[in-house]
Formats: sequence, C-alpha cells, structure tokens
Amino acid sequence: MSDFMKPKKSIWKLSDGKIWEGDFADLPKSGASLIAKAGKEYPTAWLKEQGWGEKKKAPAKKKAAPKKKVENKAVKPKDTEDK
Repeated sequence: MSDFMKPKKSIWKLSDGKIWEGDFADLPKSGASLIAKAGKEYPTAWLKEQGWGEKKKAPAKKKAAPKKKVENKAVKPKDTEDK
C-alpha cells in the first residue's frame, strides 16, 4: 500500500522545473502545469517523483578573506618640504 495525502494548497510545476504551491492567480510565471489540486488525494510517492517535498539547501556562503593589517605609509609633511 502506498501512502496518500491531501495537499492544502494546489501544487504547480513551473516551466523551469521548480515546484510552487498556491493559487492559480498567484503563480509567479505563466506556463505552469497543475500537479495536484488542493483537497484531493494523491499518492505521496508520485508527488515525490514530480519533485514535491524536496528541500534544496541554500548555497553555502563564501568565507570572507582574512583582513590584512593596513600599514600606514603616509609621508610626513616635514619630509616633503623643500630645503
């Protein structure tokens, strides 16, 4: 037996392959395909095959380069005067 679930929001597959949950009027892009309608039962395994339920990790942040100590190379005014 496979598990069934009733999604609370409609599940859409966008043209770029991403999954989006919500109403038709709120779709971020046109050309989306309805995968599951809110309130209807669907096999959980089939929804996972479509890409629903997969949480992708956020890209890792790059570590900042260690800060180097700034040397003060300013020339003192008395060294620049003409004698």
